Amino acid sequence: MSRQKTKRRTSIFDPEVQGNVIRKITIHWMIFFGCNVLALLIWVRLFEQPDANWSQTFSDTLRRFLPFFVVTLALIPAFVWDTLKLTSRFAGPILRLREALADAGKGRVVPPLRFRDNDFWQEMAHNFNLVMERCETEQDQSTSLEQAEQ
Repeated sequence: MSRQKTKRRTSIFDPEVQGNVIRKITIHWMIFFGCNVLALLIWVRLFEQPDANWSQTFSDTLRRFLPFFVVTLALIPAFVWDTLKLTSRFAGPILRLREALADAGKGRVVPPLRFRDNDFWQEMAHNFNLVMERCETEQDQSTSLEQAEQ
């Protein structure tokens, strides 16, 4: 079974599923960032400047760790983009399977289902194709029997 080797034109196939994953990753990354900022503030306050007030501690922490904060915030879009690419490897195949099942349910001819090489669930496409072949074989046999009886 040859697989398609074309490049995807889009990365969003199922906005509900992929959107929820992206939101969750973004929220987790923001919580991670906030926890790191808080940990650095507490560290500086407790161990480096125990006598300073909180505004001074905040100012010093921001000045000292600004590159860390900038890099951490800049990584959020990269993580979101990478997550979007990853989720497209399962959302795309499921969308194609849903469409094939809908077509089959309406009695339309369904060509063999093929996913891209790096997509998940290759075995599912293979199993779907086996079921469709079996249905076609049984339909052909049923049609042959009906014609023979006439």
